[in-house]
Amino acid sequence: MMTQDGYHISAEEATEALRSRNAGVFQKIYTAYSEELFLLAYRWVRDNDLAKEVVQSLFAHLWEKGQQIEITGNVRHYLYRSITNRSINELKRRSRNVSEEVLQWQADDASLHDITDHLLLQKEIVRLSQGLAPRCREIFLLSRFEGMEPAEIAERLGITLNTVYFQLAVALKYLRNHLLDGKKLQ
Repeated sequence: MMTQDGYHISAEEATEALRSRNAGVFQKIYTAYSEELFLLAYRWVRDNDLAKEVVQSLFAHLWEKGQQIEITGNVRHYLYRSITNRSINELKRRSRNVSEEVLQWQADDASLHDITDHLLLQKEIVRLSQGLAPRCREIFLLSRFEGMEPAEIAERLGITLNTVYFQLAVALKYLRNHLLDGKKLQ
């Protein structure tokens, strides 16, 4: 099943599209999944450019080697496993410290559902953050997606720590209101 655009494709249809080099279906797969695959790759490699590279290499591989690929099960899960494996391989290739636990990671359906939920929420937060004032959005993204501490943000942007805290509070209130769509938490 695909995401937001309502386009649904089975593993068999995806496999057939890759084998026949159906550019239309390939484009729909790319459009539906590339953003969340980027977010997943970024979770592993912690580098924007490298995460983009990993996603692009996956789609290039799918296009070039499509005749030999057979997707079984859920298309999203297949892509998540592929991007995770490519990310780990890239980390190993770049000789980063990768724990044995990470290298032994195997995705079961429950963990893939959890990752899917997390990535879709992240995707929605990034989309909603576009409604914030530019400086507020920058502070929020540095805090939540770059993992910077408020003091680091203040120093980097040349602003006071109180300004950082205030802008984070504004961003969180805005996102909470829009994510909950005006509903109160129970």
